[in-house]
Amino acid sequence: MENGKHVMVIGGGTMGQGIALVCVLSGYRTTVVDLPAAIPRIRERIERFLADRVKKGKISAADMQGALGRIAIEEDLSAAASADWVIEAIVEDLETKKRLFADLEKTARAEAMLCTNTSSLGVTAMAAGMRNPGCVLGLHFFNPATVMPLVEVVRTCWTEEAAIAKAFEFVQSIQKFPVLVKDTPGFIVNRIARSFAVESLKIVTEGIARPEQVDRILRLGGNFKMGPFELMDMVGIDVNFAVTRSIYDAFFEEPRFRPQVLQQELVNAGRLGRKTGRGIYSYGTEGKK
Repeated sequence: MENGKHVMVIGGGTMGQGIALVCVLSGYRTTVVDLPAAIPRIRERIERFLADRVKKGKISAADMQGALGRIAIEEDLSAAASADWVIEAIVEDLETKKRLFADLEKTARAEAMLCTNTSSLGVTAMAAGMRNPGCVLGLHFFNPATVMPLVEVVRTCWTEEAAIAKAFEFVQSIQKFPVLVKDTPGFIVNRIARSFAVESLKIVTEGIARPEQVDRILRLGGNFKMGPFELMDMVGIDVNFAVTRSIYDAFFEEPRFRPQVLQQELVNAGRLGRKTGRGIYSYGTEGKK
């Protein structure tokens, strides 16, 4: 099943793991890079995910072993020297991402595409100052990456048509649906999603309804699979808050994008959602409310 191509995913958090799994299950040799302390946790979660797929009959035991044989988890950037695609999914901080791309440019192959999974930061700003800024573009996956079919392909002023075609081909090869977007704050989905989240937070903080009521109404009345508070808990309260702040700042403090105090309070309390066992809701050991 291996297709001979190599994908490097930098950052082994929820999104990084999901992107890596999508790639490895599509036949790509995949390297996940993170800090040494995180490697055992990443390996355990990837193995557990694949075992669960076998248990549910979605892949065979042989498929699982093949996937495990194609994935490596490492602590340095040396794999960039052989990667065809590099996708960063690290902390949502512009300067940190710029430093990473500067380091990658020193070792990556000239023909490699260097991609960011940023939710809201400027891809153009990340590419600025690089020797070949045209090799940088956004590939914005959605959580959970193993389930959600859409990928926003974010072009910058340096992106050529050949790079876009190459990105579309790659995204389709991992069984995802690419959509081309301009490099604008929040792109398409997260710009729309700010109203979904911020207005829901306002309704709760103003005492109009409780989170569970808002979620239930939007599931039943709007036919959403998840309500806004369930979604925030799944994505991560900290991630949602960071994206909201980023878009608010990028639009010069446009009032409709203003973050809510409740988001800050939850982050300060360490109530980040499913990943910490408690956010808007509380979760048991199996991640269920």
